[in-house]
Amino acid sequence: MLTTILVGSSGSGKSTHAKTLGQVICSTDKYVEEQANMLGISYDNAFKMAQSTGIFKKFTRYFYDDIKYCIKNNKDFVIDRTNLSSEMRRNLILKLREMARKYGKTIIIKGVYFVTPENVICQRLEHRTVIESKSIPASLVEEQIEKYELPTIEEGFDYLIKKL
Repeated sequence: MLTTILVGSSGSGKSTHAKTLGQVICSTDKYVEEQANMLGISYDNAFKMAQSTGIFKKFTRYFYDDIKYCIKNNKDFVIDRTNLSSEMRRNLILKLREMARKYGKTIIIKGVYFVTPENVICQRLEHRTVIESKSIPASLVEEQIEKYELPTIEEGFDYLIKKL
């Protein structure tokens, strides 16, 4: 079973790439979008509501339930989150390997990391705001870019692919 972990800041192209892989997409964004649609509000408002009320923790549990389902059922899946820090990725990979062992499954973990120029990221995010009413504050994007640690094989990936 193949697991793809996407790595990159918001607007770097992760979600667009995830849709091309033909794998189950595991993402907390899916649940934020569902809440927004159900309540008839924007993604931004649904995200803020989920954060302020603690619902986001429930979305994170659903995210891990989706992963568990894929592993139990031998379904290839992609993890569509920023995964910016080495420590975060190491912990995620350990958790994935533990789940696979628990269910007697073999898992191959591919990392796909995005190196996208900041001006391109900003253009994409502006476009997203207009098209999807989904905005990300510039300060958050700058923070993500500053915190971004390029992934290494030593984190536990079986192999890595760089996307420009």
